[in-house]
Order: sequence, then structure tokens, then C-alpha cells
Amino acid sequence: MASAEVAVAATKAGSSRLAAFTAAALALPGMVPKTQAEGLNPEIDTAFSRYEESDGRMRVDVYQAVATSPLGDRWSVKANGVKDVVTGASPVANALSRGQLAQIRSRASIHDVRDEVDLGASYAFDQGTLSVDVGRSSENDYTSDFFNLDGRWDINDKLTTLAAGFGFASDQVWAVTNVGKNQHQRVPGVGGDKSTFQSLLGITQVLDKNSLLQANLTYTHGEGYLADPYKYALVVDPGPAVVCDPEYAYTLSCYTLDSRPSNRDQFNLLLRYVRDFPELNAAALHFDYRFYADTWDISAHTFEAAWHQPVYEGWVLVPHVRYYSQSAAEFYQPYFQTARSDGHYSTDYRMADFGAVGGGAQLHKEFLDRLRVAAAVDFYKREQGMGMQRGPGTALDNFTYSVFTVSLNLKF
Repeated sequence: MASAEVAVAATKAGSSRLAAFTAAALALPGMVPKTQAEGLNPEIDTAFSRYEESDGRMRVDVYQAVATSPLGDRWSVKANGVKDVVTGASPVANALSRGQLAQIRSRASIHDVRDEVDLGASYAFDQGTLSVDVGRSSENDYTSDFFNLDGRWDINDKLTTLAAGFGFASDQVWAVTNVGKNQHQRVPGVGGDKSTFQSLLGITQVLDKNSLLQANLTYTHGEGYLADPYKYALVVDPGPAVVCDPEYAYTLSCYTLDSRPSNRDQFNLLLRYVRDFPELNAAALHFDYRFYADTWDISAHTFEAAWHQPVYEGWVLVPHVRYYSQSAAEFYQPYFQTARSDGHYSTDYRMADFGAVGGGAQLHKEFLDRLRVAAAVDFYKREQGMGMQRGPGTALDNFTYSVFTVSLNLKF
């Protein structure tokens, strides 16, 4: 959740686990999985992140640990564990109060815990690597079983790297209500199954001794229950006789459950340029552009620039800035004055037109070639009207958010 692109992410965290298989393809030279010649050593990675929204909205604490170990000269295995703790209040629906739009949030403070475990293996051959990963993510209203396969091939005297990947996830989502401390009851008739398929093709080309260019194309197909079981849409006649009390948003007939098409095709393009500056104490400029489009009529643009600057005795400072713009889904409105013939409704702010701008910095250092420590902070402002397309949305969903991260990598 560290990026502004959370709005076009999956409804629940489970299917986003598919993104893990792109890690090798997205990595830059020097950051990809080590090959036989590089001498892979056992490693342990740990990290803690806190994502927090303004005005008492959501807060997410993420704890992660990864252990990697070689098996012989070419094989390596890894075990990864993640725990997310989600608290706060989330927007449920919008309401009309004396002709003005108001926001309804979840009645009680959310407290949700997600646990994920996945196991992986990699094989290093002379010209690249092949990796497989399987895992399961679960929480009290969601389960996801996923599988990822990705490969990397070096050609052209290792001046060109090709990448390909495939992922699949089978998810179940439902709604629950609190019936006691740490006790939940499933809401009948809400939720369903969904399947997600993802594929990736990528290429990285060294342009000269100081620069490289990378391009990745990702295609994702989702089918099944793709809505949010906790969100509602207001559908009213504009006449003044219609009154919808926010206290009864779950029961009044003027509200309908969030409903979205049962199929979604998503396309992501990443273009990345990296330029080293040896004359500036080995500094480097990274510039990324990402384009996103899907069959729900959402399109998005992301521009990000980062400057990697060694500063003192091995410490490296990495400031960066990012701008994100997204158009609204075809079936999104803050509220609906007429019924839709297809029955699709969403007032979910993640489906709206908006923009986000922000940035942050990371500081990291490696000690004795065995221990690497890092800390990062990011701040973002998400605002309706800040996007490039000026589509439907509401200022009720404007907020700021921050992300704090500390991590440690230990090699044996």
C-alpha cells in the first residue's frame, strides 16, 4: 500500500499476492536473484511498514520475514511470511443530508488480521533463473491460494535481459459482522469466488556503461465476484420526498450492495530509465512511467523520479517524487439518481476519478557486506480534481496518507 496506485489494486489483499511474481522481472541488474557465479548465501530479510490515512481512516501495520537458502550450486529455496493488521474506519456509502452529500463510515472500528505464507524455489542456469512460488493468504473474510512462475534470461553478452511470468490465484470473499470480541458471523448471500490470471513479458537493455532502459507489459484477467461486500451505493430519485437516513444505510431500500462486472481485463505498461553519474560520487537517476487501463474504463498514469545519492561512509540517500492520475470506472458515481440497466453500481472511492501527489526518502547502508539496514518515509495527498481527466468523484474522499518502513537484511 505504499504507492498511490492502491485505487486500482484488487478489492482485497489476497489477489494482489499475484504481484509477487513480477519481482524478478521488475528488478534492476544487481537486484535480481543471484546466479550460480554470484555465490548465493543464506539470507534473512525482515521489514515493518505502517500505512496510515488522515482523519481517523485506515491504518495498516505490515510485518514481513523472508528466509532464503541455497541448495547446492544452482538451487535455492525461500519461505516468506506476512502479517497485516488493519484498524480504523472505512467509507461504506454516501448519503444525502438536506440535499448535501455526506459520507457513511463503518459503524465500529475495523480490526482485521491477514496472514500469508508462501514457499518458493529457484534454479539458476548459466544464462538466467527460473522460479516457482506457491502460497496462501487468509483473513476472517477472505482466502486466497496462489501460484507464480517466472523466468529471467540473459542474452547479448548479458547486455539484454528477457523476463516472463505467469500467476494464478483462486480466492473466496465474503462479508462478516462482529458478534463478540474476536468473533465474527458470516453474512449470508454476500460474496463469492473469483479467479485471477496474470502474465508478464519484460525486457531490460543496457544502453551504455552508465544507463539502461526497461519495459514490462503485464496482463491480468479476473473473473467471478469482483465487488466489495462491505460497500453500498445510494440509488435515489432526485425528488425531495426521498429521505435516506445514514443510520440505516444497511437496510433502507434506497441503498444497493456494491455491484461490479464479473470480468475484468487489466493492462499495465512500465517504462524505466536508469542513468548512473560516476562523477557525482556514483549517484543514479531512476525515472519510471506506468500506464494502466482496464475494461471497466479506468485508465491511470504514474510518473516517478528517484535520485540515489551516496552521502557518507556507505550511507545512501534516495529521495523521490510521484504523481498519479486515474479516471473513474464506467459504473462509478458518488450517488445514482436513476437505476442502471446493467445493475452495476459503485461509490467506492478507489473507482473514482482522482489524482495523488507526494514523495519521500529512503536511507540505507550495508555493513561488512553482510548486514543492510534501511528506513523510508513517504507522504501523499489524494484529491478529487487533481487528476488529469476531471471525471466523477467527491471531495469527501480527499485524504492524505503516510507510509513508514524499516527493514533489515542479514547474509550468513
